[in-house]
Amino acid sequence: MKGAPAFSAVAFTHMTIKDIAKAAGVSPSTVSKVINQKDDSISEETRQRVLQVIEDSNYIPYAGVRGRLLAQNNQVALVMPSLKDPFLAEFADQVQQITRSRGYALTIHITSGQPESESAILSELSDAYIAGLLFFPQGKENLSALLSDESNITNAVLLDCSYPDAHFPQLCRDFTAAAETGANYLLKYDHRRIVLGMSGGTPYSTRQKLIAGYQAALSKAKTSFDDALVLPDDGDLDAKLGRLLDAGTDAILCQNSSLAGEVYRIVQGKQYRIPDDVSVLCLEDAPTLEHFSPAVTAVRTDAREMAHLAVDSLLSQITGGQAPAFVSTLPGGLVRRDSIKKHAKPAHKIVIAGSINMDVTLNVPRLPHSGETVLASGQSSWPGGKGANQAIGVSRFGGDAFMIGRLGNDLYGKQLFERLSREQVDMRGVSFSQDLLSGTAFINVQRDGLNTIVVNPGANASVTPGYVQEKRDVFTDAQYCLVQMEIPVETVEAIVRICKELGVRVILKPSPAQALPPEVLEGLFLLIPNQEEAAQLLSDLKGPEVQAKAFLDLGVEHVIITLADKGCLYADREGLRSYPAVEFPSVDATGASDIFISCLAAQLAKGSDMDTAIRLATLAASYSVSKEGVQNAIISSDLLEDLYNGEYSLSATEKQK
Repeated sequence: MKGAPAFSAVAFTHMTIKDIAKAAGVSPSTVSKVINQKDDSISEETRQRVLQVIEDSNYIPYAGVRGRLLAQNNQVALVMPSLKDPFLAEFADQVQQITRSRGYALTIHITSGQPESESAILSELSDAYIAGLLFFPQGKENLSALLSDESNITNAVLLDCSYPDAHFPQLCRDFTAAAETGANYLLKYDHRRIVLGMSGGTPYSTRQKLIAGYQAALSKAKTSFDDALVLPDDGDLDAKLGRLLDAGTDAILCQNSSLAGEVYRIVQGKQYRIPDDVSVLCLEDAPTLEHFSPAVTAVRTDAREMAHLAVDSLLSQITGGQAPAFVSTLPGGLVRRDSIKKHAKPAHKIVIAGSINMDVTLNVPRLPHSGETVLASGQSSWPGGKGANQAIGVSRFGGDAFMIGRLGNDLYGKQLFERLSREQVDMRGVSFSQDLLSGTAFINVQRDGLNTIVVNPGANASVTPGYVQEKRDVFTDAQYCLVQMEIPVETVEAIVRICKELGVRVILKPSPAQALPPEVLEGLFLLIPNQEEAAQLLSDLKGPEVQAKAFLDLGVEHVIITLADKGCLYADREGLRSYPAVEFPSVDATGASDIFISCLAAQLAKGSDMDTAIRLATLAASYSVSKEGVQNAIISSDLLEDLYNGEYSLSATEKQK
């Protein structure tokens, strides 16, 4: 690797210090302290016994032992997980230069993050009697041996770790501060969907520090933490990061430069642009990051400074000085380059909270009655669910669609997620249930387009109040929120509360119809039932005009009652207005109301007044019945505009209250 130093191994001579310890009935550590005159804590009786064994031994004379030990006291070892990491390579290079200038010989030992390798290396170094050790422990397993009285290593500095019981000085990069600094910088540039990417083999303690800093930044920005955005590189990185990118990720924090390289490859391979679509920030600077296109912004900890502090602390112990036995940390500074761009807030943001299903449609000669069996003439499967239909509609009609919902971790779930992502729906509010299957709708459609629908909610039922609260940041800056009743009613209540707190206007489709709490209706921006749903909600009132006025009296600001092939009735405090449907050949009326609502919301978000928005929505819904299915029946914005300005231009009939 370019810039990595070349290191040579040193063969160690095995000592007889263990034999001396055994003969004296003490530990090897005690013997080493006596020999090196670091025996202040040892009783005079024990000291004399050790010296007597050495002097009386015919195996190796005392002078010979001491001379050979002192001759080896210029040997210093550095034990580390890898030289592939640019920071560690630079650190090792600096340590080698500093120790050589101080008259010490350095040996480098690579553990590859393997506990067995680490244990063997420490054992060899203990037997070889080195003067001092610089050590990057990968876990607590081997520290106990190093810290025990059986170890001959009496001078050491522990690096990138924090163990309260260790009596050696500890010097750490501040991973928590680095992650918080990086996340804060991205949040400053209006990024909210930030992935924290970590490399495989990262020690658990380091992972926890990175996550803690990341969480701290999100908390200060009042952005909810989503563990789905914490991405350990434990395999299948392409698929995992690809799914997060499709779900609306707008920034990625990379633990190191190696991971940054993988992220660049995956992001650009999916045809996203850095930084226009996704910003990238590395939590560990390296020279290679300057040569990325674009160059990568990074948090830099100075490897030279860390090397000097580590060597100074170790040599202070070796020469008899006092080294502080406490944890010291090194803060990181930000190196600004070209991989970050201010995230543009969606101009026409609309949140859709609701169901995502796979629709299974059966074409039947007529809708069956109770107890009747009818043979279908055809079957088809389409992505559906009122929430998903409306999200795709919003996106196609020019709105910025943000979906909130849940899918099963099954084939249908993956197909639905990919389909919505391809439709440019932001999927940051969607997650996969490990316990429930994806929702499924079974639709019977007769020849004239009339239909019946039976829905199995599946994972949609797990869209709970707690879940939408976790996704609260998705609602931020939204103009409208579309909600349906294919999720639990208490969840609908929670969504309405969140939207009221954030100033988001709610458009509610009460399907399937069920009793609505007063808190939902009071101050509701727009309620859109069909004739049957209005009758169920107000069973004691007859006629859409009467029902519309009743909804207004309950606190709803605007009411639209859809009337199938007769169009719709609109009501507000100013009066009632009827909008006739436009005649198209009827093939399948499934989802016409979803298309109506999504078109209406998109037009309102783009600045249309209510009258124009209803006219366009009525035209879009009327056109949709001439096509089979729902999502493929959504008219293009260009064709909608042409029809609206042409022969199918609508005129509303206004009625007085």
